[in-house]
Amino acid sequence: MIKYSSFAITTLLVIVLVGCSNKTTEYPHVIIFNNTQFYLSVEKVTLDRLGNQVGAVKRQVDQMPQKNEESNFTPVGSKLYEIKEIDPNEAIAVELDGEYQKASSK
Repeated sequence: MIKYSSFAITTLLVIVLVGCSNKTTEYPHVIIFNNTQFYLSVEKVTLDRLGNQVGAVKRQVDQMPQKNEESNFTPVGSKLYEIKEIDPNEAIAVELDGEYQKASSK
């Protein structure tokens, strides 16, 4: 009985320690485009404000993106658009689930 209790306590302790060691690092939602980091905002872009397509996400990564057309939240193939009357170095529109969200470089 004592061996069983010791084994149960040891097993429980190992499970708790392993479960607590998971590191979770949250990164902001970022796309790299034209060597610039664009941060996703909650602002929607309407179709009448949508400009020309300027790119698409080519690679999705788990951490912070490092290369052009990489993203850590947008699926591969998501299209990137200019926003009319806004410099594309300042903000772009990102296609997400049939909607367009603004991503800003600032």
